[in-house]
Amino acid sequence: MITEELIDRMAEKCIVNDDDFDAAVLDQRSKRIQTVNLHHLALASRSDEFARTIERADYITADGWPIVSLMRSRGIDPARVTGSEFIERMLAGRQFHNVKAAILGADKHVGDEFRGHLHDSGLHVVFRDHGSRGDWKPKRLAKKLQKYGVQLLIIAVTPPFGDMIGEEVRRAGFDGVVINVGGAVNMVAGDASMAPGWVVAMKIEWFYRLAHEPRRLFRRYFVECLPVFVKYILPHYWRRPRA
Repeated sequence: MITEELIDRMAEKCIVNDDDFDAAVLDQRSKRIQTVNLHHLALASRSDEFARTIERADYITADGWPIVSLMRSRGIDPARVTGSEFIERMLAGRQFHNVKAAILGADKHVGDEFRGHLHDSGLHVVFRDHGSRGDWKPKRLAKKLQKYGVQLLIIAVTPPFGDMIGEEVRRAGFDGVVINVGGAVNMVAGDASMAPGWVVAMKIEWFYRLAHEPRRLFRRYFVECLPVFVKYILPHYWRRPRA
């Protein structure tokens, strides 16, 4: 369920730009960062458990202009901060040099390709699990991550499960940084298409994705997300920020 209190909590811990996102990751103190888009809100509207998962995150980011608009209604002005762009920065620079990382999720061939990219950027992948998510036990995963000295857990699983397993692993004792990037790993590995820059700039990334995957995304966008957009985003779109 989405409440005004949940939206307030999101605003309190919203990361406002990419630099702050990277700094939070490099800080390496125990935390979970959750990127939040309209689909996340749609899931939260139907699941109190997933709404609590968002609320329990240490930080959130506004992944898409609807969430940016929602955060502006709370008096902050965040940039659009996404998991896919975080992965691109990680691969392009050396700021994450020598960080020990783990990958949870994605197909094995995608993980092989992604690991190679990360190695080139100086980040060390010391643990991977591409098995069935039904076999993942939070306590067992937390122990393995601690054993290998993992500092950054990258989860490549779509919501709601990806964010929820990340929260469970952290609560089970993992004391590193947890980020669920969903399908971003597949995009970087070339297993899924990424929207061109001009599409993102025009704020029609959703249409680009719908055109490429109409069967999978039609229901998500028009049955699940549209009612949430009308109820929670539109009323805030023209609202002045709170003092």
